[in-house]
Amino acid sequence: MAPPKKPVRTDVRFDFVDQLPNKVPPLEQQPTSLFPFPPPVGPAEATYYFPIPVMPSGNNATGVFFPSGFTFPNKINVILYFHGHKAGEFSTINEYWNGNLHNIRLREDINATEKQAVLIAPTLGAKPGSGLNSDMGIFRNAGAADNFLAEVVKWIGKYVPQYVAKKQVPEIGNLVLAGHSGAGGILSQQVKTMSTPICEVWGFDTMYGQGSRSILVKGKKKDENIDVAGEWILSAFLHDIPVGMGMVSNWLPILIPKLRPATQFYFYWVGPDDPVKGRSQDLQERVRKMGLHNVTVIESATVGGKTYSWENHFGTVTVNFRKRVAAASCF
Repeated sequence: MAPPKKPVRTDVRFDFVDQLPNKVPPLEQQPTSLFPFPPPVGPAEATYYFPIPVMPSGNNATGVFFPSGFTFPNKINVILYFHGHKAGEFSTINEYWNGNLHNIRLREDINATEKQAVLIAPTLGAKPGSGLNSDMGIFRNAGAADNFLAEVVKWIGKYVPQYVAKKQVPEIGNLVLAGHSGAGGILSQQVKTMSTPICEVWGFDTMYGQGSRSILVKGKKKDENIDVAGEWILSAFLHDIPVGMGMVSNWLPILIPKLRPATQFYFYWVGPDDPVKGRSQDLQERVRKMGLHNVTVIESATVGGKTYSWENHFGTVTVNFRKRVAAASCF
């Protein structure tokens, strides 16, 4: 006798709930006297979970958080956040940011700053990084975050009541890319290949190795470890914008565009035995010598003890994410 079929999840508000992982609700929201939403609740204003295809193997749940007092404008400023290795501690993004995982509370952090920034975070695989791999899902592909954000705003326009009422799909305004741990590989891949302008990049203990690539040496292929600091320096150079014209020199009257950095990069590491300390300091020294003013490398304060630990690894997020949101000039 065949086992009974599991009941299909339904929700009168959303026709996609059966596509979400079992433990992921379509909506988390603070209850009110007029709208006593059933649990689970979440921080104001509201968090939606959409089954946007990111991982080919399923388990697709992208969290979209609108902060307290959000005005739902036509153009939304966005923080696109990527989690790191799961290490068996969480499965989906709602379990990542609910406060039970090393005190990570990204949504509450945004609310504390009173900034009008929408937080978007996909659920990735078990080990999304640091080199390009299948656990990155679509984000191993060049420019994938452009298409992903275009898909997210379509879902917002279709299911978020404030935009449904206006019959409008919001546009992406200013964009910040952020990530923790192994997500550094995703940040590096996307910042180099996206067409959407990026205001800032925040890497929380992300300066891990990115694997190797094949190069030609005297006509023969050879594997070479990727220079992580060099990749980020290249990205910093790629994100300049013209701000006028200037002379090559006083004696060579040739006009060339004056450039200034369009993207600011911030990288954190923690503790004297942090595995990424060497690469972080390498980047810091090379940036200093080159006079790059849009790359900042910071040793994070710890949450417990003075050495590198699993708690302090996650502490680079809990200690610094709110600070970065508050200091961001683009929202």
